[in-house]
Amino acid sequence: MGPNGRLVRRYEVDESQAFSYEKVDDNGTHSTVPCTEIASVQHLIAVPAAAMTFRLDGQSDAGITVGAHGLLLVLGATIDAGAATNVTVSNDSGATAVLKGIVAGT
Repeated sequence: MGPNGRLVRRYEVDESQAFSYEKVDDNGTHSTVPCTEIASVQHLIAVPAAAMTFRLDGQSDAGITVGAHGLLLVLGATIDAGAATNVTVSNDSGATAVLKGIVAGT
């Protein structure tokens, strides 16, 4: 912990890629988040406009559900199952919704 109880960390990455992605209601079918330029994701920030379910690092089970306008924050990870399966998302909200975020890594 830093002064006044604050946690201060510094991360350095080789590259980053921002995205703003319209995700149609897909009835639970996961698709790749458009961040395939990053082979190994170390940091992820994602904010969905509707409830969405994320799978990370080739995960095939239930995933992580994030509510509308919620925040998925991953720092200091090693997500390297392959660009197509590093970060996938499913929108089962009943309508098209925007997913915004940024990934960083190598």
